[in-house]
Order: sequence, then structure tokens, then C-alpha cells
Amino acid sequence: MRQQWSSADLLDLEYFLSRDQELVGGAAEGRLAERDRAIYLQIKDSCQQNAPSIDRGSLLHQWLARRRLDFYQKNTDGVVLPGRLFQELIRISAWGLFLLALIAGWGMAQLLLRYSGTTPINVSTFLGLFVGTQFFLLFALLISCVVARIARHDPFPVTHTLLRKGIFLLIAKLGRLSGNGNTHRLLTGLFSRLQQQRKVYGALLALPFFIRIQLAGTGFNLGVLAATLLTVVGKDVAFGWQSTLQPGAETVYRLVQLIALPWSWALPAGIAHPDLAQIEGSQMILKEGIYHLATGDLVSWWPFLCFAVAVYGLLPRICLLTTGWFVNRSLLDRLEFNTALQQQLLHRMLTPRLSTESKKEAKTSPVVERVPEPEANDGPVVFCDQVLALIPDEIFDDCVGEEFSRLVRKRLGMQIKHCLRIQGEGNEEQKNLEFIGQNVLSGNASILLLQEAWQPPIEEFFSFVRELRSSVGEKVLLGILLIGKPTAETIFTEVREQDYSIWQQKLVMLGDPYLQCLQLVRS
Repeated sequence: MRQQWSSADLLDLEYFLSRDQELVGGAAEGRLAERDRAIYLQIKDSCQQNAPSIDRGSLLHQWLARRRLDFYQKNTDGVVLPGRLFQELIRISAWGLFLLALIAGWGMAQLLLRYSGTTPINVSTFLGLFVGTQFFLLFALLISCVVARIARHDPFPVTHTLLRKGIFLLIAKLGRLSGNGNTHRLLTGLFSRLQQQRKVYGALLALPFFIRIQLAGTGFNLGVLAATLLTVVGKDVAFGWQSTLQPGAETVYRLVQLIALPWSWALPAGIAHPDLAQIEGSQMILKEGIYHLATGDLVSWWPFLCFAVAVYGLLPRICLLTTGWFVNRSLLDRLEFNTALQQQLLHRMLTPRLSTESKKEAKTSPVVERVPEPEANDGPVVFCDQVLALIPDEIFDDCVGEEFSRLVRKRLGMQIKHCLRIQGEGNEEQKNLEFIGQNVLSGNASILLLQEAWQPPIEEFFSFVRELRSSVGEKVLLGILLIGKPTAETIFTEVREQDYSIWQQKLVMLGDPYLQCLQLVRS
């Protein structure tokens, strides 16, 4: 059964991945591989999946549960993970916004429904304030979603963006209050990272806030309805209509009929909305006062007003609230978990590790209990069956062969299908990009760019990477494979830590979640 993910789970997953990303270098990566492989061996039976058909979501969810448990067991400073902070704050904000909106709706309705016995409440003002304004906001929401879909921007208005940033900022402040400067730094980096993950998670980062806004709208309308009904029951309230434009009673009657269409079919005219005679009898004329108006006509409006608030204010908010919850659940269930860091994590978990400890080392080192590895034929899982290797012209002839394919499979669990020589600039480079985009890649595919790490990264290379991303699409995995200085025996040598760190930092600045930087050869 697929594990149920939540927004808090995604925050914690990205938090742990960002922490692991800071551990660069051969020794640190080796420790990560040992840790993640050990976690896999502990949880693989509960996954009940064979390696070729592994459920990534289930595997990562159980890995996350183990990391959380380990975090809280080792945590002595009382620091909590960002997912729990987010979950608590989003729950508090939901109740807080609902109650504030409920009080606001109640208060505004009470102010408007004050009746001194001389001037009836203007129906037009009530409808404009409690129905017209909300209808305008819903229309603005629809327009903003359509425009955002066309322009590929954030699909929610400024209100939701401000609320999201406010809660994220509060979480970061709480991290600072914990007294752990490293925690605050990691949280700040996490939220910057989440801004770059929109192409991965899409609306998932905004939907929790959208749902809370709709919950607040629901509370506001409930407050208006409660105040109106209680005022009508407990007091003598009169409603009337007037306008400087002086429309006829028949015109107002047709407008009222149009507004009441959603519910008038189930109720008689006297209850669903005032009839023509009642509308004529509730028209207020400034110089004549209200003494000539009949009480039955003045009180005939309140059911219509309550139905209008319920249908045009409360019902849309409930529908949007329910829709937002289902869409959020659906998007969480359809997550693919195929970003570069997630792929690296899965590869570390699913690739068996061989011990190279010598007998001499075993005598002088403390005894470490290891989880038994499976049989030797349990090889790494191949996540991508279509891998294109892009190799610079000057090293192409030295790389095409079985040795390069073997190293890539061992390091990444990928099987190279094509090798393409990258040469020239201008027209030649454009031809390469067109060939890659049109003729090579389809379905589950990845691209590997082989680079010599001892040569510094230059702007021309990053320009090529950006053009390549534009050519192949947002979610094709791009891997920068680094090799060290060639020797007389082989071109596939280890990368110096200093060179790898420079390349890693430069590539992180691109903010591409489907881009990874790896050393091809590790000791």
C-alpha cells in the first residue's frame, strides 16, 4: 500500500536532503551511502517490493521515518523538524483565521443590521457588502488562476502568497529562537530551496494556504448568516430598497428573480424572494419616510438575503475548500520522486556495498556490527533505461568504450544508450541541441555531461546547460559527471575535493532540482 504523504513530510524530506547535500567529498559520501544502505536493509521487507518495481514514494517515506526517529533520539536541544513546526502553525492558523473571520462576519453584519425604527436596512447595501464583494473576489481568483496558468506563475493571489511567506518566516524565526544557529541557517536555506522546487511540487506548496483562506471565507459567511438570523429572530428589523437611479419595481423584481434562480425552483415566491407587490411595498422614498410602508413588505426580504449569502458566499467557499483538499491529496498521491537528490538517495539505498577492510585494520579498529548484505547478484537498480552521454570532443575518443559504461552503471545505476560528441560552437552547438531534443530522448530518459573537474567552470558551459534544459524540458534528469586529471593509464581518475566543491557550488546556484553534480570515480 502506498504511503500517505503530507506537506509536512515533504518539508522534512527536503530538509534532510539539503543537509545531506552539504556533505560533499569522498569520505562523507561514503558515510551517506553506508547509512542509507543500512536503512534500506532494515525497511526493505516492509516495502514488499522487488528492486525493479520498487515504489519510490513508499521507500522514501519509510526512509524519512527512520531519519526522523534518529534525529529526535540524538536531539538534546529541543529543536523540532520544520515539518512539525509547519504542521502546528498551519493548524493554529486554520483555527485562528476561521475564528477571526467568523467574528468579523458577525461584527460587520451586526453593524449593518442596526435598526432604530426610522430607517430600514438598505437591501442594496447588504447585497453589495456581503454578496457582491465576495463574488468579485471569487471572480478575481478565477482570473488570476487562468492568467497564472498561461504565464506559468504562482496560481494564487497576493493574499495567499503573503500568508505563505508569513508562516515560513515565522518557522525560520522559531529556528533562530531555538539557540541553534546551524538550525536557523538550514531552515533559511530550506525555504530558499522550496522556492526553487515549484517545478517539482507545483501547487502543493501553496494549496495548504489556499485551503486556509477558503476556511476563513467559510467562517466569515457563517458569521454573517448567524448574525442575520439571530437579529431577525430577536429584534424587529425592517428591510427596504431605494436608488438614485429610480428603477421601477418590475425591474427590481426581475433582478431579484435572476439572483434567486439557484433556489427559487424549490421554494414559493413569497419565501424564496419577495413578490412584486412586496417589492413595491418596500420601496423607500426619502421625502415620504417609512410610515406609509407595510410591515409585511418590510420583513419579506430577510429570507432572500440569507439565501443569497448562503448560495453566493458560503457555498462557493465550501466547494473551493473541498476541492482544494481533494486536489492536494491527489497531487501528493501522484508525486514521482524523481529529482536529482531523490535519485541519488534511492541509488545509495538500493546499491549493495562491498567491504574493503583489511585484516590489519580489523585488528586495530573497533568492531562495527554490520547488517548482512544480500547476495552478490543483487546489483544496483537501473532507474533510467535511456541515458545519453554528452562528451566533449577533446576526450570523446578516450571515453567511448566498456570502461565508461561500467563506471556509469556502478556509480549511478544507469545504462548508457547513446554517446554524442559535443564539438564546436554556434551552428554546431545548435545542431547538437536539436538532435538531442528531437531524435534521442523519449520516455524515461536522462542526460549525462562528462566534464574534467580540474578545468574551472566557465559561463559558456552554464549557458549550454541552460539551453539544453530549454531544449529537453523541465523534468529530464541532467547529470554533470566529473573526472580528474588524466594519467598515462586512464582518463577516469578521482576528482580533487577542492575542484568538486567549486563545481558543486556553481551548479547549485542554477536552482535546477533535476540537475546533479557527481564524481564519476570514487575511492
